[in-house]
Amino acid sequence: MAIPASIEARLFYRCAFQRYEDAQILLRADHTTGAVYLAGYGIECILKALLLSAVPLVARTAMLNSFRGTRAHDYEWLRTPYLQNGGSRYPRKITEAFTLVNDWSTDMRYLPRTLKAEEAEGFLAAAENIIHWADGRL
Repeated sequence: MAIPASIEARLFYRCAFQRYEDAQILLRADHTTGAVYLAGYGIECILKALLLSAVPLVARTAMLNSFRGTRAHDYEWLRTPYLQNGGSRYPRKITEAFTLVNDWSTDMRYLPRTLKAEEAEGFLAAAENIIHWADGRL
């Protein structure tokens, strides 16, 4: 793990790993929906850390302020400015991982059902791949 140099990115970086760890605990306790919800936040946080690390210092505050509203939870929206600021393209394995997690949204907090264990396990495996790939880019 490489802690980001950007102070702003460090907060999201640490949260990414904490939310993913929380998700693993919930999955082991068969709280699958909560596990997927928190793992999705872990992905969101690592993407924000990655983006803030790619953005020039003079634009960092504006980017941080753009993390408001629904779009700030959208993985594709987070990818676009990352690429525009010189970020590397996602390798095939990571693109495939995103196909498993792209239906995640903050609306999951209102989902009153338990997801299937296999579905949650697949989601967390994809989240782990994404988080570790992004960690290697910081």
